[in-house]
Amino acid sequence: RLLSDLETACNDANAIGRVLEDDYGFDVTLLTDATRAQTLQTFTKLRRQVSPRDNLLIYFAGHGWLDKDADEGYWLPVDALDDDFANWISNSSVISAVRAMQAKHVMVVADSCFSGTLTRALDITIREDAPSYLTKIVTKKARTVLTSGGLEPVTDVGGTGHSVFARKFMNALQENQTVIDGHSLFEELKNSVSLAAYQTPEYGNIRKAGHDGGDFLFVRQ
Repeated sequence: RLLSDLETACNDANAIGRVLEDDYGFDVTLLTDATRAQTLQTFTKLRRQVSPRDNLLIYFAGHGWLDKDADEGYWLPVDALDDDFANWISNSSVISAVRAMQAKHVMVVADSCFSGTLTRALDITIREDAPSYLTKIVTKKARTVLTSGGLEPVTDVGGTGHSVFARKFMNALQENQTVIDGHSLFEELKNSVSLAAYQTPEYGNIRKAGHDGGDFLFVRQ
């Protein structure tokens, strides 16, 4: 309400939600212009709902901020003030929420400025080329983060009504006709996004959050 308007964040959330629901069978909970309390309450609700049989994707499009003095990154919800972090959502809060989830595979996707602060506590994902790779990772827990950039501002335009990252993310999911794992999706986005804008996506595994060598899988329905 009190920060500069973002041109495409709500469009991105709505469009990506439709792709995930229509093409991949997700049960989508959509929050637009959400407050800090609404966001954290949704995390709490998901924690109660998801089981070890479920896969959970959290997609955030919005303002982000890096507090250099505190060495902490934040999501800025609709009730955030630019000079008071009381309503900001810290990366550590997001990671703690993920750590508490019982889902088999959890991926956090963040399209915001300075989103690379989420990857500071990550191990870099290395994909194997063996034919048995997908068979192996589907049975193992995964806790991963995909960001639209590193420690820099990112653009929320340039994708024909969407941010560059959101457009490339949707294109990759729409073009996939079978199964794509998180690391392969990241490799595709890293190339296409960095060619279209001055930002480079990052991807990795969340440490101390139950990651057990799996990866998120997008299975076309």
